[in-house]
Amino acid sequence: MPSTNHHDSTPRRMAIALVNDYELVLRGIAEMLRPYSDRIDVVEFDVAHNPDHRVDVALFDPYGNARLGLDRVSSLMRDPKVGSVAIYTWTLTAEQRDAAITAGARGVLAKSTAPDELVDALLQIAAGGTFVSAEFSEDERLPWPGQEFGLTLRESEVAALLADGLSNREIARSLWISENTVKTHLKAIYQKTAVSSRAQAVVRIGNGPGFARRRIA
Repeated sequence: MPSTNHHDSTPRRMAIALVNDYELVLRGIAEMLRPYSDRIDVVEFDVAHNPDHRVDVALFDPYGNARLGLDRVSSLMRDPKVGSVAIYTWTLTAEQRDAAITAGARGVLAKSTAPDELVDALLQIAAGGTFVSAEFSEDERLPWPGQEFGLTLRESEVAALLADGLSNREIARSLWISENTVKTHLKAIYQKTAVSSRAQAVVRIGNGPGFARRRIA
């Protein structure tokens, strides 16, 4: 349980930082946690750097990061301002789960987790425990970039890495999928964004509001 102030019997709120490269993703998580502000204090959003303030948990959404953003997880774990790191994601394989735990994540949480259960898991992690969700699946309560184009979650992830200039091989490695699967997703992306080339897709995706990247705190 959260620590208690010696002069006040009310448990302090847990301080968390939301970490991801996309404004849409961060705003969706913050809005979902808003009803629990008596228990959780979202102190900052972090895009291109680690938290500025001391936080109990850095809740890291790896969307748009290659290889589940494990380098970022390791960086957060080494940061003295971060108590613990929890990964918050839609899908996860056993290999990815094991890699996340090896990188130092104290929590691996599914986005399909009910909000009240997510808060309980974060409090458990802040208190020094661990939490790994049993099942992972897509949940449209939380938005992902590219939904305005009709992109599925996986197509959106491929599009984000495409916009970053990654090759098909690099995208495949980043998402733990085959190059043929990448090609299939790219074909769908071209159709849904009404373009006919890789270069056109990069421009179209880059101009999509959901793909905006910037610090918003």
